[in-house]
Amino acid sequence: MIYRKFLLFILLFSLIFAFSPLSNARVYNGLEVFLNKYTSIVKGKRVGLITNPTGVDAHLRSTADLLKANPNVNLVALFAPEHGIRGNVAAGENFKGTHDKKTGLPVYSLYGGKDHRPPPGSLNKVDVLIYSIQDIGCRSYTYIWHLAECMSAAALAGKTMIVLDVPNPLGAVQIDGPITENKYKSFIALYPIPFVYGLTVGELALYFKRVIGIKCKLVVVPMANYRRGMSWAQTGLPWVPTSPQIPSAESACTYSATGAIGTLGIVGIGIGYTLPFQVVAAPWIDADHMTRSLNSLGLKGIRFREIHFTPTFGLFKRKNTNGVQLHITDVSKFKPTTCTVAILHYLQKNYSQFKWRSERVKGFDKAMGTNKIRQLIQKGYSYKSITKTWQWGIRNYENKIRRNKVKIYK
Repeated sequence: MIYRKFLLFILLFSLIFAFSPLSNARVYNGLEVFLNKYTSIVKGKRVGLITNPTGVDAHLRSTADLLKANPNVNLVALFAPEHGIRGNVAAGENFKGTHDKKTGLPVYSLYGGKDHRPPPGSLNKVDVLIYSIQDIGCRSYTYIWHLAECMSAAALAGKTMIVLDVPNPLGAVQIDGPITENKYKSFIALYPIPFVYGLTVGELALYFKRVIGIKCKLVVVPMANYRRGMSWAQTGLPWVPTSPQIPSAESACTYSATGAIGTLGIVGIGIGYTLPFQVVAAPWIDADHMTRSLNSLGLKGIRFREIHFTPTFGLFKRKNTNGVQLHITDVSKFKPTTCTVAILHYLQKNYSQFKWRSERVKGFDKAMGTNKIRQLIQKGYSYKSITKTWQWGIRNYENKIRRNKVKIYK
């Protein structure tokens, strides 16, 4: 009953907050709202926390540390996604459960197992799971699938999931890219959603419950002062690297456009240089021509700048490399997957060195959630023709969002 009362109250929260002294202030993320208003909903409950270094308040204090210190929260266990609770685990590396030195709590790994869910028996020790992780708005980033799997585990175990909402660096406006096909279901695409899904992580949790059908007890603690279309800078919140190669909000936004390109191993995307995921470059690219050609397309929300650099590691290590840097000018208009296709079409059309390697195409198709995008690019279709192929899927997705009242923010 307390959760039903909470849900009714939270619907009024945004309206009430609009008339508070803080209404013109920065964004307050779900963690801050929870600690300020709603710790009572877990009073007397054993709490398990799903988090990593991105779970922080505006003062960069860790969710784990804040909950552990709060007298109203009985934090008893931590659950770690890829990269671990404190961020000291390499990408793709599996790790066994351990103890967090700072809080002294047991840490259960969610990464590397068969289903990426809490280990058997671990949920017997908790009554409530809290999710506090920064999202980047892209389907191929694993954290949202940890959320989905934990929601499924909570449903089976009869536990409640509380999601502390955070801003989407892409603004939670644009929806772009193909819907995942069943054949390409994986841990970077567990359910059929677009590559860029246009929701905050809290709204996505509602989508998982109301549309996908994960029937766990779910409470989403919304942010205060958040508006759709906000850039990260406009939120007033600090950025904590979400993984080793996402050191900035800029990299978080461009990841959605260049990450899939990087799977091909043909051109560099800034890993090995100071701009990870923010460039597309190779020794054989004519940077001036690429810059002029891509800017001439008039893609909304982005400009391309000519760049020359020498990577210190990785692809093209110590080689003079040329290409473009992606500068997002308006996240509310930027369509990342459209940008991906436009770049790949340009590369294939203009450079004989750009060859699709058979051992790499599976990774690209897996990221895209389909092989159709690659096949159309290979056949020379224009980027506009290719983007039309996913519009029906996006309209259907948007209709489901509306019918199920998934959106929290205007």
